Amino acid sequence: MKRITIFLISLLVVSCELAINEPLLVSEEELINVQAEIIRLAESVPCTNASEWKTTRMGNKACGGPASYIAYHQSLEREFLDLVNRFNALEKEYIEKNNLISDCKMLVVPPVGVRCEKDKPVLIY
Repeated sequence: MKRITIFLISLLVVSCELAINEPLLVSEEELINVQAEIIRLAESVPCTNASEWKTTRMGNKACGGPASYIAYHQSLEREFLDLVNRFNALEKEYIEKNNLISDCKMLVVPPVGVRCEKDKPVLIY
């Protein structure tokens, strides 16, 4: 009985270590789907007043920093930022697990504002 108990405890410890060290796999398809959802949400409100729009970083460069910026209407802020944060975390994991590289020389600067053109937000740099 004592041997069985020790064996079961050892098995549990090893199983827990494997579960902790096992990477969560993020597929490219999942990234594309979340990105499409972000874009759909961003485009769901027509841009008629630029002062109602904000920007946030979106995505990750493999060497660090944002891949781009995106505009969103302030009425969508909580839902939009939750979705973008999810995308950023998934993409970071995807980059790390697949050992991706990027051009670290190109710094993506944040926009200074937003303007409206044909009901669409346009980032101003």
